[in-house]
Amino acid sequence: MSMIAGTIVFTRNDQSYFLVTDEVPTPRFYTVKMHKHAGDTALGSILTGMKGELGINLDNLRLGELAAWHGKGLETAEDLISLYTFEPIDTTDFNMDRLALLGLQFMNAKDAAGLLANVDMTGVARLD
Repeated sequence: MSMIAGTIVFTRNDQSYFLVTDEVPTPRFYTVKMHKHAGDTALGSILTGMKGELGINLDNLRLGELAAWHGKGLETAEDLISLYTFEPIDTTDFNMDRLALLGLQFMNAKDAAGLLANVDMTGVARLD
């Protein structure tokens, strides 16, 4: 069983926002478990979680990039988690109350600098 992470990123008024947990002091990206023995794929697992648990309309998302995230901040291969980023078509389509109840929020990138520093784009192709 592997962990998969995902976030939704959008820009408003020259500020970027990322979907993250509201954990203090350090937020984290939304994660789900991928059950390889059940035939799950990484992308399918994160989309299933976003739709089922978070109630996000998948038709409102566009796949952005694939990255790796050092989930424990160790900067070693042992703590790497696949990170999928999605871009919304309509940012008003999110149920912010439901996300808040689940411990998630859209955080300004400047406030999530520590989390974003643990994202590794090395060797990852951009998905267009």
